[in-house]
Amino acid sequence: MGARSRFEFRREGSWNLLVSPESWSQDLWEEVLSQIKRIAPSGHPQTTRFRLDQVVSAEEYYLKVYHDLDLWTGLKDALRDSKALRALKQGEALRCRGFDVPLAVAAGEKRQFGWLQKAFLLTRAVKALPLPDFLREQACMPARVIGMRIKRERVKKLALEVRRLHQDGFVHGDLIPSNIMVQTDAGRFIFYIIDHDRTRRYPRWVPHQLWKRNLVQLNRMVLPGISLQDRMWFLKCYLGKKSWEKRDRRLIRWLEWKTRKRRQECERIQAQVSFRELMRWNGPFSGSAPQKDNRLIQWH
Repeated sequence: MGARSRFEFRREGSWNLLVSPESWSQDLWEEVLSQIKRIAPSGHPQTTRFRLDQVVSAEEYYLKVYHDLDLWTGLKDALRDSKALRALKQGEALRCRGFDVPLAVAAGEKRQFGWLQKAFLLTRAVKALPLPDFLREQACMPARVIGMRIKRERVKKLALEVRRLHQDGFVHGDLIPSNIMVQTDAGRFIFYIIDHDRTRRYPRWVPHQLWKRNLVQLNRMVLPGISLQDRMWFLKCYLGKKSWEKRDRRLIRWLEWKTRKRRQECERIQAQVSFRELMRWNGPFSGSAPQKDNRLIQWH
C-alpha cells in the first residue's frame, strides 16, 4: 500500500499511529494530544487549525478528530480501520495518482478491547481557499478582470479533474464545493480535494453509478458568480461532449430532479420555479431560508 511505504507504525501509550518520519516529532505529538483534549466529543468530526510554534512563519496544520459515539458505527469500526486511517490511505492513493491533496503527516486511533474510542488525521495546511470563498472573492471583482473565457477555462479544469477522478475509479464521499480548495500559484490554478474518510476506489471493471452522486453534491449548492450556463458547461466538459445526446439529456433531467430533492431535504426549499431561478447565485433562493412559491417547474 502506498500509504504504508511513506508512513511508519508507532505505538504511543494507548494510541496506534501511522506517521511520516520526516515530519513527525515528539513536540508535534504532544501538541496534537493537547489539541485533542480541548475538543469536546461530538457525533461529527471536529477540525482545528494550529501552528506548532506561535509565529507567523511556522508550519500550519489541520487536525481532524473523530469520536466514535454511535453504536452501529462503533460495531463496524471494530472490524475495520478508523475513518482517520481510511482518509490517510485514500489521500495517499490519490496523491500517487497525481491528484493534489493536502500532505498527510499522521493518523492515529485509540481503541479499548478493539472498540474504537477516538481517532485523528493530521495534515499540512495548504495556502488555498474553499471553492465558495474563492468564487465569492472573484464575484466582487470587476467583470473586465475575470472575463468569460478565463471563467470557462477554470470551470473546464475542474470538470476534467472530477472526470479524471472518476475514470481512475475514485468516488468521493462528500464532493461538496467546500471540500475543494483553490490555489493560485504563478498563474497556475490548482484544485485540492479534501475530506477523504468516505472516499472509495472501485475497480474499473465494476459497473456502478456512484459517480452521479458526486455530480449532485457539486450541483446542489448555489455558488457566487456561477450561472446555469456555467453548470451546463461543466457537465459538457465532464462528459466530453460537444452536443447533447438523448442519454445526456436524461442525465440532465435526473440531475435537476435530484438537485431539487436535495435542496428540499437540506434547505427546506420547495419552490416550484425554473431551475435557472432556483440556482441563480444572486437570486431569492441563494440562501438557506425556506421559500414559498407555486409557479411551475421549468428547465429554461
